[in-house]
Amino acid sequence: MRRQILLSICIRFFIYFTHWLVLAYLPLLLKGYGLSDMQIGMAIGLFSLSSMALMLPLGLFSDIFSPKRTMLCGALLYGGYFAALLTARSFAWILAAVCVGGLGSAALVVVSESLYLKHFGQIQRSRRVATYQLSTYLGFGLGPLVGGLVVQMSSPTLLFSLAMAGAGAIFCLSLFLVDYEPIVFSFKEYSGDILGFKPLLLLACLFVLGTHFGVEQTSFSLLLRDKFGLFPRQIGMVFACMGLWMALAVPLVGRFHDKRRSVFLFFLGGMAFSAVFQVLTPLAGGIWSLVVIRLLHNLGDTVALLELGVLVALLFPSGRLGGNSGLLYGARTLATFLAAVVSGSLNREWGYGASFMGSGLFVLCFVVGSFAFIGLSATRRQAVGWQESGQ
Repeated sequence: MRRQILLSICIRFFIYFTHWLVLAYLPLLLKGYGLSDMQIGMAIGLFSLSSMALMLPLGLFSDIFSPKRTMLCGALLYGGYFAALLTARSFAWILAAVCVGGLGSAALVVVSESLYLKHFGQIQRSRRVATYQLSTYLGFGLGPLVGGLVVQMSSPTLLFSLAMAGAGAIFCLSLFLVDYEPIVFSFKEYSGDILGFKPLLLLACLFVLGTHFGVEQTSFSLLLRDKFGLFPRQIGMVFACMGLWMALAVPLVGRFHDKRRSVFLFFLGGMAFSAVFQVLTPLAGGIWSLVVIRLLHNLGDTVALLELGVLVALLFPSGRLGGNSGLLYGARTLATFLAAVVSGSLNREWGYGASFMGSGLFVLCFVVGSFAFIGLSATRRQAVGWQESGQ
């Protein structure tokens, strides 16, 4: 079991390392190719949209066929995406490349997590989810750090070559995963899983949470460069600080969570905390105040994403985690796509800070509305573990 857990953690690290190795600098590279802010937003958004289109089908496919083989196919598509970016310079070819990358990302992100939760998500749930997410945050931090050094010291060719090597490592490691027994597809059972108060609330929360990811993927590196004058290496260091901070925080949050009963309220609280500092991001007066604001923002993200992983393992049967995770990730990715496209328009008209402020206010309004909606019903308060509801 420990060998499989370690293998799953390593694969997850490489998925996010290669993803952020490229994505943190893709807007800068596309800007250098002569693309407009609107085109950059469309390209980043299309990556999310192509991921979203197949997340549910691939999740279902992994349940009824083979999670392991689905991941192997995803790793091949991921490698093809980075190979295409080696030569793509026109807007049309870049759109084609990100479509391929989105398909590979869908297979890897959804199926790797659902396979891990199928095997290991029912015992010591919070700690195992926290350990798994630690590898995600290390990849999120170290990928941009390495990418920044490569972009500043070399050409984009080396960046995409390293990403191809990362996709190859994912493929090779996935060969040693233990597969999960397939199930017989039942539309009635899947619909029964999702058509309940808590699953639907989780779906709505995840959609709203996904909007701020679209803003960050489209605008953060450009904000660091244009407002704060950072070079790629320095941008990588900012990402590294955020990723390592989240990696340090998530085990502590997981241990603290084990002493609390209300997962949903912590999820909404993490979203609210994250949103407050999303709003404050464009108001930072200098790079150090920006780093502090973003670290506090990431602390909220850490709480929300940990509770998300726990809720997925808690609410859905292990055998159908692939399809249900695909639906949830699809909703989040659709929100990321929409926010990325909207961010492109906002960036063009109002500057890179406007999209951060808008997304933070949107999430805050949703959280306030959710607490009001839950608080007005004793049944809903009991469903999410609001302790005063039993009195």
